[in-house]
Amino acid sequence: MKKSLLVCLLILSAFALQAQTIEQVYYFDHPMITSVGSFNAVNFRNTQLSGLPGEPMMPYQAVSLILPPGEVASSMEIIGEMETEVPGSYTLYPQQHVRPLSEGSSGMFIQNHDIYAQADAYPPDPSGHLMTQYLNGYSVALTSFTPVIYKPASGKLSYFQKVTVRITTSLDPAAQKSLKNLSSSATSSKRLETLVQNLQVAEMYPKRAPLKSTYQILIITTDAYGSSFQQLIDHYQAKGITTQVTTTQTIESAMTGQDLQEKIRNYIIQEYQSNGVEYILLGGDAELVPYRGFYCQVQSSSIYEDSNIPSDLYYSALDGTWNTNGNNLWGEPGEDDLLPEVAVTRFPFSTETEVQHMIHKSVSYQSNPVPGDLQQPFLAAEHLYDNPMTFGGDYLDLLIDEQTANGYYTHGIPSSENAITKLYDTLISLPNNIFNWDVTTFLNEINMGKSFIHHVGHANETYVARLFIWDITNQNFSQVNGIDHNYTLMYSHGCLCGAFDVSDCIAEKMVTIENFLVGGVFNSRYGWFNEGQTEGPSAHIHREFVSALYNDTTAYKRIGETHMISKIKTAPWVTAPGQWEPGALRWCFYDCNVFGDPAMEIWTDDPMVGVSDAKKEETSIRLYPNPAVNQTTLLVQGKLPDFAEVTLTNTIGQQVCRMALPSGQNETSSIQLDLTGTNPGIYIVAVTTQTGTKSLKLIIHK
Repeated sequence: MKKSLLVCLLILSAFALQAQTIEQVYYFDHPMITSVGSFNAVNFRNTQLSGLPGEPMMPYQAVSLILPPGEVASSMEIIGEMETEVPGSYTLYPQQHVRPLSEGSSGMFIQNHDIYAQADAYPPDPSGHLMTQYLNGYSVALTSFTPVIYKPASGKLSYFQKVTVRITTSLDPAAQKSLKNLSSSATSSKRLETLVQNLQVAEMYPKRAPLKSTYQILIITTDAYGSSFQQLIDHYQAKGITTQVTTTQTIESAMTGQDLQEKIRNYIIQEYQSNGVEYILLGGDAELVPYRGFYCQVQSSSIYEDSNIPSDLYYSALDGTWNTNGNNLWGEPGEDDLLPEVAVTRFPFSTETEVQHMIHKSVSYQSNPVPGDLQQPFLAAEHLYDNPMTFGGDYLDLLIDEQTANGYYTHGIPSSENAITKLYDTLISLPNNIFNWDVTTFLNEINMGKSFIHHVGHANETYVARLFIWDITNQNFSQVNGIDHNYTLMYSHGCLCGAFDVSDCIAEKMVTIENFLVGGVFNSRYGWFNEGQTEGPSAHIHREFVSALYNDTTAYKRIGETHMISKIKTAPWVTAPGQWEPGALRWCFYDCNVFGDPAMEIWTDDPMVGVSDAKKEETSIRLYPNPAVNQTTLLVQGKLPDFAEVTLTNTIGQQVCRMALPSGQNETSSIQLDLTGTNPGIYIVAVTTQTGTKSLKLIIHK
């Protein structure tokens, strides 16, 4: 039986005659029913639980589809087939409040009893918000839907095994303007692969000849510091990466815009479109290079609202103006750009000494790593709140190994290849007896050499990871000096520790002193969590950051780009009910910033010795999608010799399929792998030539 669930029309009448349709099919099987106290939760392997506060949590499938060039999604139809009833009666868990991490649990349990008493099918609208965003000139429809039908009064559940999403498109001036950002580079194509589910539609776009870029890194600073970056410039020049320095004073006089922030952004757009610049370093604290303050509102147990969230995303996502209605509330829903084009980070220095510390640490970290420190991740987690009893370690454990928790797949830190140190607050024997780690233990661990610190806990402008701002001294981090042990990095969910609009926040001090951090990711305002879950806005973006870093198919090692991918991968979930408006996921998009060098490569293992860069880049292989269901595409970049074959092997060494590849290809070879009938699990895809074998993991879901 075929059943139309929804037709949501967003009409752009002026372009009605130009309508096209894009379709994508999604499959669902084996619903997972779990108990949550006296309630239930239903989920599928690739769906995430979401909902409006107090209403039943439903599993939502994220949708991200390329649209034809210059067009937007104007309407959507969702068609369900093969409706299947789940035996039994269920009371689905009501969505609880999202909360700022520093404020803890609300202590309230909310349930909309009117909804739970209704006999009609829930939800009345199975889809989330439909929006069009732009990534490097490509129009992308982002939305979500649930395949589940729930009747609260009777507790009956059913789901569609097959759902077709049909999107009707129309021409739009904003989409046509975004084509100025169109890039056909390998970097842009790789980013697109990480996001969309219908990559073949990208063939509809014109192929833009690669720009003859004169430089890749743009540093924007003031006249006073224009000559301060020579060591960093020389470092990248030796690697064939060219840097250009431009001052705010030059931009102020040369560019148009209502204020310096808009002029800086317009300059970045100009250099991206003309020179293909990839990395932007904002050279200075807020008083030197101004930030754009974004607006966001979150519905929790009360309304949280901020119209001045310091966000460098303004300089990274280059479509639109971020203030379409001109009301001075920047980044309201519908004005946003959640798919950034360039990697933007900040050196939050205020003195020449501080900028030289940051430059030295970046160059030393990349050029002279201390062997033995590079596979030593450090996970530090605090007791967060009591009702319900919640520990940060439950969030950080989802950064380890491959994870499918909470409805999305992420690559994690490989536990078999890394010596992971955990410093977790935990319960001891009695339910109310809690072990709390102390500052001395934390400092001792860091001074023994750690590759990356991942932290979940309470924080404010002058406090994080149980450290106060007066604890941030070279003496306390005497061994983290780039000689005894590597300078390290940090990612924290903590609230306000990265508030670089104050003078000075604790994260700024961490990265500007002589020792300790070479860079990190911090919140300029609240970090957020979902009550009663191991999911939440801050945790989601953090998981995607680690996944981008450890993805053995398409790893993103440069910190600015790693951060970009974490937001790109998270963007489709912004459309889910409870996230669109108002929503904490948007808040975290805005306030999560990088302090450090955008092009700095993050070490995740010891450097390879004796293998030239040219040899390493001769041939590369990638898979998309991965995880896959019924098929995946193997991309082979580089020239293949006369003999080349691909094999698919399971974890016990049994060969599932084998096929020859076309030889003599100079461009990317695209090979479709049919996975129909293949059991779910982990497989090895290997491409073998006369010179050797390249392999990577493929996860197959059903």
